[in-house]
Amino acid sequence: MLKFKHLEIEDLSFFQNYWDAATQRAADYSFPILWGWADECGYQTAQEDDGSLLWIRQTIPHDYDLAPLGDWKRNDWAELIQKRLGREAEFWYVPEKLLNIWKAQFPEIISVEDMRGSWEYLYDIRDLATLPGNRFMKKRNRVNQFRKNYDYSYKPISKELINDVMEFQQIWCQVNNGCTDKGLLQENRGIIKILTNWGKIPHLVGGIIEVSGKIAAYTIGEIASHTIFVHFEKASLEYGATYQAINKEFMSHMLEQNPRLAVANREEDMNDPGLREAKMSYMPTDYIKKYRVRFSF
Repeated sequence: MLKFKHLEIEDLSFFQNYWDAATQRAADYSFPILWGWADECGYQTAQEDDGSLLWIRQTIPHDYDLAPLGDWKRNDWAELIQKRLGREAEFWYVPEKLLNIWKAQFPEIISVEDMRGSWEYLYDIRDLATLPGNRFMKKRNRVNQFRKNYDYSYKPISKELINDVMEFQQIWCQVNNGCTDKGLLQENRGIIKILTNWGKIPHLVGGIIEVSGKIAAYTIGEIASHTIFVHFEKASLEYGATYQAINKEFMSHMLEQNPRLAVANREEDMNDPGLREAKMSYMPTDYIKKYRVRFSF
């Protein structure tokens, strides 16, 4: 029987092994996201007996299983899922590559629902860093106008800047619906939790834009192999094209520091029409598609 336990900061090192072994890395399964939202969503994990998989469960507001992390290349999925979850099983946010493995092994007992709002948007990082050609002319013009209008500077997030970033985040949250929206409140608590433990979580990176010495935007990301995940991006709208500027500056500096980076994962749009339009406007090259999957063995 699996022994589920709450996800703690001390679990980071063993969790990283499963994340590194993943065939397809989706942002929902990264440690900062799962641990950052652990108090809000009640995330729990349990190791498979042989250590090959890490099972993940959400317990708030109700129980449901996410896809397991680890080595998906196995031929005993039907037996294993029945053993762990019974003859009726359901998984949420299943990445496409794992779904295809399951379909190949037992297509007749699987039911699939597309979770379009959870698809993660993938981009060529060089496109976002340089905004080349006619495709990105409007974006490039907006960034250039921002540069012309404001005396700004870009800085990587460091321990010395953490308190300033947290203060900006709290202000941003207040400006957006007074931070009364449940989703914004949960996100705010998760961001503050991650920032408070900045030095304890490896592979986190981030940057800020300052205008006249004040933070006007920030980004928090995570490097995994050749991909940079953009977990959070917040900007003040009083300066115009701040979102476009922080996106370009962050990607440009990430590429300078890590030339091997090839892909930027800017994560999901949560079925928000405005957010979807914004993400599509940067011309994604691909997606990590995710699905709700049910089994009746």
